[in-house]
Amino acid sequence: MRRSSAASRRGRRARRDAGAERAVAVSDAYKADDPIALARLLASDVCVVVDTGGVAGAAQGPAIGTTAALTLLRVALGAPRGLRFDVRSVNGRPGLLATRGGRPVAVLAFDGAIDGIEHIWVVTNPTKLEHWS
Repeated sequence: MRRSSAASRRGRRARRDAGAERAVAVSDAYKADDPIALARLLASDVCVVVDTGGVAGAAQGPAIGTTAALTLLRVALGAPRGLRFDVRSVNGRPGLLATRGGRPVAVLAFDGAIDGIEHIWVVTNPTKLEHWS
């Protein structure tokens, strides 16, 4: 049976709202420097991929599993002090724009299920961040 267009819109809105809540929760946990709260948001087999654009010395990945994911996120984003997160649409889904001193340092996109975030894509590639300024 086919869903009505109103039901379909409600379903998309609910997923978008849940995605925005998830992004805010990640932001809050990271800014609070609370790895335990952040870990609770992640699936046990979470995968983090970082697009550095080949910048030498940048975070390498992918990282699979909670501990490796938290480590890679910390390397990619740096210390939470001075970091600001804003919820933005990233590839049509709620994600985060991370800025430091008003300059974009990363864009994060998430995918997940009820049991936690399964994938995090982090873009730190300076060329790709130019249009986020």
